[in-house]
Amino acid sequence: MKNVTVKGTKLIIDAVEIDLSDHAGRKVTVFEEIDGSLTVESKPRHYQSIRELYVPLPVITSIDTGKKDKEGMPITENYLTPIALDKADIRK
Repeated sequence: MKNVTVKGTKLIIDAVEIDLSDHAGRKVTVFEEIDGSLTVESKPRHYQSIRELYVPLPVITSIDTGKKDKEGMPITENYLTPIALDKADIRK
């Protein structure tokens, strides 16, 4: 049985860290290949499935700067909240 944990955007299987930020908004499956290596894909073509999860989209938060543009509209700054896998449903 593999030990699976999460840390930010990374899925950690035993001691191998897999960054899933490139898969935001997609359902992915982590596979173990015959040679023991791990791969992440959305189309199964592998030896054994290790874990399957939906990688959540990052959250964009707009903050009002308190300034106005030439037309009197508020100027906002957008911040990207990092993807957090701690609330993802990780299935075996």
